[in-house]
Amino acid sequence: MKKWLCGLLMILSSQAAAAIQLEVMTPVGNYMDFMRQEVIPEFEKRFPGVKVVLSNDENLDTRIAAGDLPDVYAGVFGYQPARYAKMGRLVYFDQFEGYDELIERIEPQFLRQNYGRTYYIPWNATTQLMIYNKELFREAGLNPDAPPATWDEFLYAAEKISQLPPRADGSPVYGTVFWNEVLSTGSWYWGMMAQMYYNFNDGQYQLLNRFGTNPVFDRPEANMAQFLETMQKAQQYAPMTMEKSFFSRTIGMWPQFGFGWKANFPEAAERPMHIGQDIGIAPIPTLNEGDTSYSTLDGRALMLFKSEEDIELMGWEFIQLLMEDELNHKANVALAQLPVLTSLSSYDYYQQDDVKPFVDQLQHSLISEPFAQVSDVASIILEEYSKVVLKKSITPENAVIEAGDKARSVLRK
Repeated sequence: MKKWLCGLLMILSSQAAAAIQLEVMTPVGNYMDFMRQEVIPEFEKRFPGVKVVLSNDENLDTRIAAGDLPDVYAGVFGYQPARYAKMGRLVYFDQFEGYDELIERIEPQFLRQNYGRTYYIPWNATTQLMIYNKELFREAGLNPDAPPATWDEFLYAAEKISQLPPRADGSPVYGTVFWNEVLSTGSWYWGMMAQMYYNFNDGQYQLLNRFGTNPVFDRPEANMAQFLETMQKAQQYAPMTMEKSFFSRTIGMWPQFGFGWKANFPEAAERPMHIGQDIGIAPIPTLNEGDTSYSTLDGRALMLFKSEEDIELMGWEFIQLLMEDELNHKANVALAQLPVLTSLSSYDYYQQDDVKPFVDQLQHSLISEPFAQVSDVASIILEEYSKVVLKKSITPENAVIEAGDKARSVLRK
């Protein structure tokens, strides 16, 4: 049965409305600032009988275990809605008045149901492309306007750049860089590795089948072994950690650049960096020339935890406010995110040279797999990745076999 808006109006007209408190949970930093400065004042102006409390998500799982849940949560796509829905903690949005109208305004690629219902509303999106240092390309005799399109070309460019002499301060130059120090973080970092893997199988294979019951990455056609072998070759042209980042001007290419990290450009070594000037932007290399380049679809997913009916209705109102065109656009700009609302794509902001390539890439981005167990499987993959790429203690082929066996064991449990 739908929770009609008239029920909400009845609640607000009662004396009990003054006692309503809504807890909104977000990541720390800019997300909390935006909520505090832009969203909460507007919401409390519309609903003066409601007090909004803001919290961060650093201890969410501990709170869930204790039964101490927030109301609205700005989590992530993929495994989180699946995980919390499977636990029976989330409200499904299909039941609310206004749900159909909201869904019609959102691009379908950002929507996915879990267990036949909708347990999240996509607030914003982001994806990744490759950035490269045009100055180092020129110095290495490479064409700064022709970035590598295939992994073979990528390895060639990485080798040429790595042969450049150290900088004036003695810093060595590297062809590429990977964030190896966060390999232990599991599914979060796999989200940054996955799109490179996708470009070894034309975006046809993720980690699990469509039911989340069996791994598919160890099928020969998924090319996981070739991915691991290529990353092993690329690592010889990269530092072991990201102690020196791309913004140090000592790195040739970074194939894991998320749109939201443009904030680092002004803090680059020597002087600010700019896309189109000293930075080039390109699709992530593919296995074969002419293949479509795929990347990971990420972003913030709005979830509503189960509570009393009046709190759930208030949470739905809060989420609808976040999805209003102008406030949603303002959030995208402030938080360096990309639009999920169809109406926003034509805004001038999303046509800018440093934004449009990411907006265009969204159509070739794969959403994170919506299975709670994919986090464990991703950790297995990254463990084998470390053995192959960093330690060279196992062959890529044997690593894939080991990972497949471990994944099946985890899924059986």
